[in-house]
This record gives sequence, C-alpha cells and structure tokens, in this order.
Amino acid sequence: MIADIIPESRTYSDIESFSYEIPKELEDFIFVGSLVKIPFGNRTLRGVVRQIQDSSLEVQNKTVQKYQIKSIQSIDDSFILPKSYIEIAQWISNYYLCSLGEAIALFLPPEMKRPKKNSDQPMDMKNKRDEIELNEEQKTVFNKIKTGISQISINGQKCVKPFLLHGITGSGKTEIYIKAAQEVIKLGRKVVVLVPEIILTPQTVQRFEEIFAGQVALMHSHLSKSEKYNCYYDFYSGKKPIIVGPRSALLVPNEKIGLIIIDEEQEDSFKQEQKPRYHAVTLAEKIAENNNALLILGTATPRTESFYKAKTGNYQLLELKNRHNTNSLPASTLIDLRNEIKLGNFSPLSELLQGKIGEILKRKKQILLFLNRRGTATFVSCRDCGFICLCPNCSIPLVYYVSQKNDYLTCHHCDHREVVPLVCPDCSSHKIKFFGIGIDKIVSEVEKLFPLARISKVDSTTITSKKDYDEFYQKFKNHEVDIVIGTQMIAKGFDIPNVDLVGIISADTGLNMPHYKANEKTFQILTQVSGRSGRATNRGETILQTYWPDALPIQSALNHDVSQFYNHEIVERQKLNYPPFCKIIRIVSEHIDQKKASIEIDKLATTLRKNNINIIGPGACFYQRLHGRYRFHLMIKCDSIDEKIIEIWKNFPNLFWDVDPVNLL
Repeated sequence: MIADIIPESRTYSDIESFSYEIPKELEDFIFVGSLVKIPFGNRTLRGVVRQIQDSSLEVQNKTVQKYQIKSIQSIDDSFILPKSYIEIAQWISNYYLCSLGEAIALFLPPEMKRPKKNSDQPMDMKNKRDEIELNEEQKTVFNKIKTGISQISINGQKCVKPFLLHGITGSGKTEIYIKAAQEVIKLGRKVVVLVPEIILTPQTVQRFEEIFAGQVALMHSHLSKSEKYNCYYDFYSGKKPIIVGPRSALLVPNEKIGLIIIDEEQEDSFKQEQKPRYHAVTLAEKIAENNNALLILGTATPRTESFYKAKTGNYQLLELKNRHNTNSLPASTLIDLRNEIKLGNFSPLSELLQGKIGEILKRKKQILLFLNRRGTATFVSCRDCGFICLCPNCSIPLVYYVSQKNDYLTCHHCDHREVVPLVCPDCSSHKIKFFGIGIDKIVSEVEKLFPLARISKVDSTTITSKKDYDEFYQKFKNHEVDIVIGTQMIAKGFDIPNVDLVGIISADTGLNMPHYKANEKTFQILTQVSGRSGRATNRGETILQTYWPDALPIQSALNHDVSQFYNHEIVERQKLNYPPFCKIIRIVSEHIDQKKASIEIDKLATTLRKNNINIIGPGACFYQRLHGRYRFHLMIKCDSIDEKIIEIWKNFPNLFWDVDPVNLL
C-alpha cells in the first residue's frame, strides 16, 4: 500500500504531497488523516496521510520501480486529522498563499516524546445552567441564536449564516455566549471560544470556568509544553467539550464542533503575523461552514468589513443597545487641548480633568487614565541642528524612559538600548530636548498633582504574565488602587464597578497613521476605553482630550455612535476602493542590503503590471528598516485570490505575502 502524505514543512515546488510505502505491520492502522513520521530529505518529519492507494496498480508499479519509494517510519495512533480539516488546510494554502505543509501544520498536536498526565484537580462537572438570567433584550437576541442552533442539529442542513452580535460595552454579551454554549453542548457538540488575549479578558474566561466547571480546556501562551499537549488532547478527544483561548484555540480540530464564539472580533490580535498569516475570523467562517457549526462574532465596535457583511445579509445582525445593569452609557466631555495652551496650562492633564480626578478621589471612587504610548517621551532631538536619536538597527526614533536605576533610550521593535546623550552627537550642542508624552510622564504628573492617591501603571513593561495581570486586577477590584494609568491593556476585558471616571489623555494617538484603517482603530479604542466607566450603579463619566476635536472618529466615540462612524467610513472605503469592496495583499521585500531589497520588489511590481494586476507602490515601508533589514513593499488590490496571483506568488516565494493585512507599516 502507498500513502500520499503531506509533510509538516514548507515545500518550494508545485508538489504538495509525497508517496511513501506503508509497512505491512502498519497497514491496518493507517487511514486518511493519520499522523505519521517520515524521512524527508535528510530530516525526519511528521506528515498527514492525504490518500491511500494500492501499489499493485499499474501506474503505481511504474512509480515504485522508478523512484524506490521510502517507507513510513511510525504512526501516532492517538491522532487522526478529520477530513474536513485537510480540506480547510488546502483552502488556507490557496487563500493565504502558503504551502500545504505549512497550512496542515497549524492543526497538528504539540510534539512531545513523553507527555505528562493531566494534573488537573477533579472538579464539579455539574453544569450550572440556573445561574444565568437574561433580561428581555438579551432573551430576544438569544432566541434568534437558539433558532440557529436548532438548525445546525439537522443533518445535511446548510450552514447557518454567522451572527454578528453588536452589543454596547456592558450589555451582557458573555451571558448570551454561555447560554448558547449550554444549548450546543446539550446536542453533544463542542464549543470554541476565542478571546483576544487570556490575560486581558479574565472575566470572560472566569465566567466560563465557573459555569462549566471541569469542562473547559484553557489554552494560552504561558502553558508549558506538557500543559499545551494536555489542553490540546482534552478538546480534540472530547474529554472537555469547551476550549477557551486566543486564536490558536481555533486550530485544535474536533469533528463535532457546533459553535465558535469570537469575542472582541475587531481585535488585530486575531490576525497571525507569521506564516501562514491567517485571520481567525475568516478561518472560523470556513471551519464553521465545513463542520455545519454556528459562528457568533461579538463586539461593541465591529470592524467595517463585518458591519458591511451584516448590512448586506452575509451575517445576521443582532444588537444589544442597553447596558445589562440598565445604566446609560457614561456621559462624555470633549476637551480641546489648544484652548488649554491658550489658558497657560501646559500640563498633559486639562484643568477639567484635574478637577474631576480630585472630585472622584474625594468620593472614594476609582479612575482610569488612558494613553496608548509607552515611555516618558516619544523621541529625543537637538534644538539647534534637529538631530533625532534613531535606533541603529531600525532607523526609527528611540523612546526615552526614566527608571529608578538610570535614564535610557530604547527601541520598541528590537529592544536596543543606549544612554541618553548629554550633548548632540552631530553638533555638540547641549540643547537636547525630549518631545512627545508617554505613559511614564503621565504617572509622574499625576503623582505630583495627587501625592496621596494610590497609583498603578499598566503597560507591557509592568504586566508581562498572567500572574502579573491577575495580581493587578485583584488589587484594582479590591480598591487597593485609586488611579490606574495604562495603555491599550486597560481598554477591554475587565468590569470594575467602582470606576466612575475615564480620562483619555490624547485621543489623537494613531489618528493620522498611513493606514486605511487608522480612523477605525482610533474610534474602536476610544469607544472601548470609554465603556470602562459607570459599570455599576453610577452612570460614570469620560473626558476625551484632543487637538482635533472635529475629527469624525473622535466625535463618534464621544457619542458612542457606531452607526455614525460606519455610515461615513463605508462611503470613504467605497470611494477609494478599499475593503470590503476589494481584497488587499501586502507584499514586503526585506534584506540587509538596501539595493537588493529594492530590486526584488521592483521585479515583482513589473511582473504584476504585465499581468494587469492593480497595485499600489512599490515604495519604502513606513518603518524603512527593522532589525537591521531594509524594507520595501507594495499592495495588490483585487476581487479574489485567483490562479494568476497564486502562480506569481510561487515565483516569488521569499517575499512576505500577507492577505487581508492589519499591519501596513
């Protein structure tokens, strides 16, 4: 018997699978989807059986005589990849422009010689159905989902259209997810719950673990190898019917998947930046379609593409317009920072925000201050000659940090560090100035203005693990902290009843970036942060500070108005032919030699133009040099990923091809 096997490897030819002889002793144990070990060149790799043929066939006999087919070495009898996932891997290969081997590798279990036994403590397996109570608006939404669930239970039923659950912050989307999961588990089907990052969504995860005690496989990046292995097999085998985690949780195969939930569907972390560069939402659609499962996308600020699909009937739109606790959304006040300067206030905190912080502290309530920028100053420059301190590896400005030990400059891309210059390296001037404001500067300003307040800083330098986040979260929840000053890590996920004020220090950050989604990302982050206020009995308040008070994303966030933003944004996207009206493929050429990087992207541009493919560019990337490599890119605008594009990709395999990119910098 001969097995056609897809190796867990990138292949550089049109051949996607390879023939291997099945040893006699393994013939009864190998099936389509079996995971086997094979010799591949001078390596031993894992591979998945795609097809099995009888070698007695005349054609096969000729092949065997000519090529002396190698044999399969061993089989992992604990795993078979379902046929539907082999088909999905083929789709990933064609859509995301990667080899079939790279696509199939996404779904394989962690490789371990001797996996440890699961050390989970035995837990109460009782499903606590009675603990979830829905209000009338939630019931209306859930009943529509329940109808969809009843349809997936019918064999051969055409896959139900995905649901886009658009619910304002605090509207109770998690309760609906739980009720839907309970219904699907009753049918004997399995549930995948995706969250952007485990440590940033502790309450969603905690609710699932409480309600489905002992039935949740929790996947995250801080698991050990053996823990990842056990988590994978707990869900793959059906031992635990629910898996919760970031985008990688979607990659654990199970033939009985009945429901996929993606919470915060707008988050960029659902896009993988390494090859294969899949987007979890798009992949989830395909997995749901191939497995006759239901897909629910939940968000307070939907992506323009998702909202468009809902408006045009490709998704079913469900809306929660009220907060679960019946409170209104927080009142919002806009501060024009240009007026602050005219009034002689050069503090990063406006007079109104300073006053409100004082009031809230007197009332023994809590405060969130948001600035999506790390460090103390965003760049260092000479006032005499204009010299800017740049990273030697990345050619971007170094960020100024103040620490207890010493001040330093660092690069947020490659972590290069150097001392702060006392004189200008170019002209020897002593007029070195620090420009821009980072979160550390806000911390020192707040400490100066409110010396008795208990202050906590939250960014990727202070929160490096789930343990760090849990400790911070418990302190904040127990009111051991009065003021939290943070980056986007505080924008979502937690629900602190005592927060009555959110201050957005600079609503402009990211507004004018060279990206067609710059307005959308600004609107989303501002709306999400604003929603952290007034989660209990009080309505709460948000203060947005800006130099661009008339900008549409800021005005829409001020009013919590998704429709206003979408209606304007979709017109602009159509006018300029951006998604959802086309597909975008970004191709990047990188090399330590600037000329070689440029020549390669120019070659590709010439080939694309000859084939009448619409492109933007080529040109230097926004970050022209990262990690010592020069970068050039171009973008394809197309209706679909057709054979012509696939053929050109095969001729330029060493460039970075990114379909539906979220990063254009």
